[in-house]
Formats: sequence, structure tokens, C-alpha cells
Amino acid sequence: MTDEGAITCKVVLVGETGVGKTCIISRYKYNIFKSQDPTTGGTFVSKLMILEDEKKSIKFDIWDTAGQEKYRSLTKLFYQNAAVCIIVYDITRASSFEEIKKFWINEIKNNCAKDTSK
Repeated sequence: MTDEGAITCKVVLVGETGVGKTCIISRYKYNIFKSQDPTTGGTFVSKLMILEDEKKSIKFDIWDTAGQEKYRSLTKLFYQNAAVCIIVYDITRASSFEEIKKFWINEIKNNCAKDTSK
């Protein structure tokens, strides 16, 4: 089945640098899990999911944003038309969780549509 006629769902992953956003995407898209270099700016992958009845499919357009503070102004561009926004943090780094409360939640509230799933 091709992605023609598929429902498109834009997904954006956000969070501090080094929390594993790229690794999560790599695991989902390619079924591999390996350490990655930090993302600069942002990257994009697509994955087609065919539903059980094989009559419908969803094309996930997944955006991997850079977590470094110097790229935060670019991240705002990725929120446009996002259906889902996933906040990622590292459970071994309390500061990455604290930054969610200090920055990322407000960033999403201020830049995503009200109907975006968070």
C-alpha cells in the first residue's frame, strides 16, 4: 500500500539536547537503537502505518527538533499544523525534566494549535 490516500499526521518531538529524541525516532522508523550526534536545526522522517483492516493508513510525518538553546527560535516553525507534540526528557538528568516545566510546556501552549495532542 502506498501513502496515497493516507491520513497525514504531523508529529513533533521536543526537549533538551541529548534526551533521546533522535533515538526514539530511529527506533520507530528503522527498528534500530543507537547513540546519535546532536540534531542541528531539525530533521524529518515519514512512516506509513497500515491499519488492521488494510483499508486505511496513516502517514506519520515526524519532525525531530534540535534541543540546543541556540536553535529554539527555529523550533517554533515546526509546530505549525502539528497534530501531536511529544515532550522528551532524560530520566537520569533532572535538569531535562525541569526544563519541561520552565520552557517546553509554555512553548507548546504558545505555538501549537489548541487541538494539538500533547
